[in-house]
Formats: sequence, C-alpha cells, structure tokens
Amino acid sequence: MGAALIPWLIDQAASSGLTTAQRQRLEPISQYFQHHRERWHYDQYLAAGYPIASGVIAGACRHVIKDRLERTGMHWTVSGAPALLPLRCVALNGDWEAFMKHYIDQEAKRLYPHAHLVEQAEWPLLKAA
Repeated sequence: MGAALIPWLIDQAASSGLTTAQRQRLEPISQYFQHHRERWHYDQYLAAGYPIASGVIAGACRHVIKDRLERTGMHWTVSGAPALLPLRCVALNGDWEAFMKHYIDQEAKRLYPHAHLVEQAEWPLLKAA
C-alpha cells in the first residue's frame, strides 16, 4: 500500500463534492493511514506467501464461533458464549487432554492446598501391618 494512498484520499475528498461533514469524517481515516503507513507492505506480504488477514480471520471466526454457536435450537447468554469459545479453541487445537490435566492439577491445588502434608506424614499403623 504505497505512499500514494493518502494523497489520493485527500484528493478524492476535495474533488468529489463531499460535504464539509463528510470530509471531516474522512480526516481521522486519513490520519490513521498516515500514522500506520510503515506497516502496510501488502505487495511484499503477498510475494512472500503470507495471507492477507481478512479472509483468514473471517474463516476462523466461522469455524470457531459460528459453527459452534449458531446450530439449530441453540441459545446463548451474553456470559455463556464467551466462556465456551476458549474451550472450543483448546479442543480445535488438539490440546484438550493437556488442558484437562492442567485444570485438574490446578483445582486439586486450590481445593487441597495441604495435600503434600499427607504425603509426607508417617503413618505408624501402616508400618505395623
């Protein structure tokens, strides 16, 4: 995205007969492009084989979110849907078993903070048997 974009936007705004209010709305957009111009090298990204994110992001959103949350008959609360999505990502990444092991370990530490004391204790009745 060359340096020509910003002057082109300014030129288009001036020559297209936009109202003052419309031109004022374009000003922050123009400033955004000006401020971030060093980040946009789409020609180089495409030449290197990198995907341009909009299609990739849309596909990921459909796969992760829509395919799970918009099934027939499903209803989600505002707090329920965001709580489910991280778990869906863990499952889709194939990390479910590792996640569950970590979760169970953390819950055991939270619920039984002194369990290590039981493991260290001597049990005289067990020795006599």
